[in-house]
Amino acid sequence: MLYTNKDLRKLIVPLVFEQLLAILVGMVDTVMIAGVGEAAVSGVSLVDTINILIINITAALATGGAVVAGHFLGQKDSVSASRSAWQLVLFSIWLSLIVTIIFMAAHKPLLGAVFGQVEAEVMESATTYLVITAISICPLAIYNSCAALFRAMNDSRTTMLIAIVMNLINLAGNAILIYGVKIGVAGAAIATTASRTAAAVIILFLMFHSDKEINFRGQASWKIDFALVKKILYIGIPNGLENSLFQLGKFYF
Repeated sequence: MLYTNKDLRKLIVPLVFEQLLAILVGMVDTVMIAGVGEAAVSGVSLVDTINILIINITAALATGGAVVAGHFLGQKDSVSASRSAWQLVLFSIWLSLIVTIIFMAAHKPLLGAVFGQVEAEVMESATTYLVITAISICPLAIYNSCAALFRAMNDSRTTMLIAIVMNLINLAGNAILIYGVKIGVAGAAIATTASRTAAAVIILFLMFHSDKEINFRGQASWKIDFALVKKILYIGIPNGLENSLFQLGKFYF
């Protein structure tokens, strides 16, 4: 037996909490923005459905990379595991940057296509929240990629702790910017972006520690290895479609 029940509990329980905490960021924004008005709540809620879809897609891609890295790790080839891990992060960065540019450049047609005709105030709130949180798509992709790699190393406790830090930063940021500075939806979006960026910086820093089985020490390069990326996508794309179909259905049904 590879894992005892105790080992599985140590891996799964933090993982479940981490997934809940990742989605909780958007939920906290919706709850804390309630005092601003109905239009603000509606706008944030609408965009949060898009954000959950992005979380599912980046998590699925990260799973594909973690499986490839884990395969090399099972062969006791930590160098190849680390190389494939970096390729996962690199591809995630490029892909998320493209999505960010699309969101920021075409946010109005995108929101109109997804949600149709909504009240002007709701659309204004949704636009503000989408444009600002679009900046956090790249940090979110980095975080999800590295978190999946930590899980491939049987360490879900670290990612759970980072997720807790992310939520605390978001909670504090919302309190200050919504209730203190009183900038409403923009404040919620800035807090979310700041919390995701902080989580990405922390986990990326940890991935450069050479004592880990999978690490980025000596792997950092802007050159994409398409052979490795193809393996990652072979697993990540079907997984991403499966995880995202339900969320896509919420837009139209």
